[in-house]
Amino acid sequence: MSEDAQSQFSFSALVRAYRDPHPAYAALRSHDCISYDPTSQFWLVTGHAATTAILSDQRFSSDVRFENAASPEPGASSFLRDAIEKGVIFSDGDAHRRVQNVILRVLGRMGKEAPANITAMVQAILSRVRGHASFDLVKDFAEPLSLLVVSQLLGLPMDDEEHLRKLAVWSDAHGDAVSGYLRVDLQHINRLGARFREILAAKREAPEGDLFSAFLQEGSLFVDDDELIINCMMIFGAGRVTTRKVLSNGLPVLLRDWARWGRLHREDATFCKRAAEELLRVVTPTRYLLRCATEDIDLSEQFPGDHLIYEGEKVMLFLEAANRDPEVFAQPDAFDPDRATTRHVSFGFGSHYCPGAKLARLEIQIALELLLETFPELHTDTTFVPLWDPNPNLGGIMSLRVCPFRASQAAKQEG
Repeated sequence: MSEDAQSQFSFSALVRAYRDPHPAYAALRSHDCISYDPTSQFWLVTGHAATTAILSDQRFSSDVRFENAASPEPGASSFLRDAIEKGVIFSDGDAHRRVQNVILRVLGRMGKEAPANITAMVQAILSRVRGHASFDLVKDFAEPLSLLVVSQLLGLPMDDEEHLRKLAVWSDAHGDAVSGYLRVDLQHINRLGARFREILAAKREAPEGDLFSAFLQEGSLFVDDDELIINCMMIFGAGRVTTRKVLSNGLPVLLRDWARWGRLHREDATFCKRAAEELLRVVTPTRYLLRCATEDIDLSEQFPGDHLIYEGEKVMLFLEAANRDPEVFAQPDAFDPDRATTRHVSFGFGSHYCPGAKLARLEIQIALELLLETFPELHTDTTFVPLWDPNPNLGGIMSLRVCPFRASQAAKQEG
């Protein structure tokens, strides 16, 4: 790797470039789609073909903990340690498949009602901001929507949205700790675990058709209650991050030409489905995944160059770089809902493909449809500077004010 490319891909450099790392990705990809960085001691993968090849190769294990992950203080509870280091995302083979199958089964049962349920949630959220001169696109829309959908999936009590928001704050601390970006008290993770333990006890007494209950009914799926709770915590976080980030980071892209997209939606009922798919590619909610070589693996023939990855070496797969590989996507930096290919890797690839992908797609699609229909004049509030979450993997826009009406219409609303 050249010194310039190498310097751009230290972990600290990635943190600094969290708002727009794509120029650095492009520079590295043009040099080599698989490069070894001696500073981080990671293999860095930025090409689409290499990413899908490695994610579908069983010799690369997901049983790997990011070495930058937050470490609890000595003497911390075993639950706190396990919550940071363990979970279904770090498992392979039969253990992972069994958990995925339960998730898919519950999602399948909920599938028929999902469009109506999500539509009702979006309508309720939009009714709160209708008539306001401005609102926060993230805090008032993307975050509550993603929170309500995943809470319903898990079977969390839905009657206290303020409490759900508190769970979301604790969950963000969990996501930060796992991805190595610690900003808050690790005890938030214990607090989330304690609340989920209470919910688990309630589900044990009165199971329902939700994911918490389904996990319980499987019996031997997890070794103990702690493991079940930790995996529900992971799902709670992942389900929120995906749609929240795609909407928070993706809607500003659409707002540059909102009237045009509104016209296309009115003319073509499938537009928002295609737009949602393209936003998933452009935004890419999880920036990178980690894998570990379980044996010496030589990829030099498949991808020309010196690509002998030794047993135990870690591979960092930049999904958002793969999603903008010009070998697969023409004009990759452009938002184009009419692309001939939709082969993005935003939900992963292979055996670890996200089981909630269909639900997330539906959530984003319905959100776009109702926003375009409810607020045809939606635009950014130019007096407000967006706030960013600098988590290098999961972070994105965390606050962005938008105005639902142009000035003349806003005056009428106030009148």
